[in-house]
Amino acid sequence: MYTILVADDDEDILGALGYVLKQKGYNVEQAKDGAETIVKSRQLKPDLILLDIMMPDLDGFFTCRELKNKEETKRIPIIILTARGEAEDIKTAFKAGANDYLVKPFGMDQLLYRIDEFLGSKSQVKSKPGS
Repeated sequence: MYTILVADDDEDILGALGYVLKQKGYNVEQAKDGAETIVKSRQLKPDLILLDIMMPDLDGFFTCRELKNKEETKRIPIIILTARGEAEDIKTAFKAGANDYLVKPFGMDQLLYRIDEFLGSKSQVKSKPGS
């Protein structure tokens, strides 16, 4: 079973993503800020991280850079999930090492497709969104 670490300071988003991902058969862990994300990533070695940018203490850009600069976590795929859709934010996220970027609100099928791209057919998504 794949483990996904969901990092977001919004309880509603954590709850919704956790519910859907568990229904799809994933083990889901949660973090509410950047520091907790870094600690849990090192401890759990998740298969994928869903990371918000705007979090207290350490933001998602810093957190992503930290994870990608450490040998033990640098290979974990990171998908940024954020309300920030400006070109500069997207560029900064990819420079920090993000593997993908989705702007909120996004469709759950779109997210599951992206997860499927990194982890394989575990999410049971049959086709690309819009096809």
